Amino acid sequence: MENLVIRYLKQYKDIYDNTIYLNKESRMALKKVKRKAVSENPKSLLLYGAPKVGKTTALSQLKDCLIIDTEGGANMIEGFIETVNNRGELINLLKEAQTGHDYKYVAIDTIDRIATWAEKAVCEEENVSAVQDLAYGKGFGMVREKVLNTVQILKEIFPHVIIIGHRKWARAVLDSKAIVEPESLDLTGKLKNMLMADCDAVGHVYRDEDKGKLMVTFKSNEALEAGSRSPHLRGKEIELKWNLIYKGDK
Repeated sequence: MENLVIRYLKQYKDIYDNTIYLNKESRMALKKVKRKAVSENPKSLLLYGAPKVGKTTALSQLKDCLIIDTEGGANMIEGFIETVNNRGELINLLKEAQTGHDYKYVAIDTIDRIATWAEKAVCEEENVSAVQDLAYGKGFGMVREKVLNTVQILKEIFPHVIIIGHRKWARAVLDSKAIVEPESLDLTGKLKNMLMADCDAVGHVYRDEDKGKLMVTFKSNEALEAGSRSPHLRGKEIELKWNLIYKGDK
């Protein structure tokens, strides 16, 4: 009996060793291949700045751009504009776009209202008066999920997504020494950080009164949050012209 067991184990080991050898032989070694950049233009672009500085007007000048107006701020502007007044209308619009569209760009104007609608939806779903009433930050997590999911769906439907937001002023925080809290997107905590990290480029829009031009900066500093993965925008401060942001477009 013992000899049979030993013979079986040896036979099993020989089969196992041969299998490993054949697998090694049949597998192709990982090749060292340097890939060129797939795209140079931002798939998702976040622009924030003061109200009525000219962000929506600039959007209307971008060819093949659908503006999803969430605040009624585009009533005096001509363009491809769809006004939505609540989260339900937004969802219906996205479902319609999923069946087909002719747009190269879509702009959410503004993300601030999307976050407000998400908070309202969470409160209704959980039967609470405020998201902070949910323990252990659950409410804030649910809001983040709804907002980021909306952005992800937009990215799946449209080739390029532009997110417009209001700004939060820079301020000094005093605690034994002055600490500057930079000017940034006016969203709370982790949602702001996760949204900005998800975007390929983050620009601050402002009007240069001396030059009479609408400008956008992708240059960050202690008092301003901005940046870009796109090489032609990284660290740049330029006039807000779309052919400078989306190379190859006219």
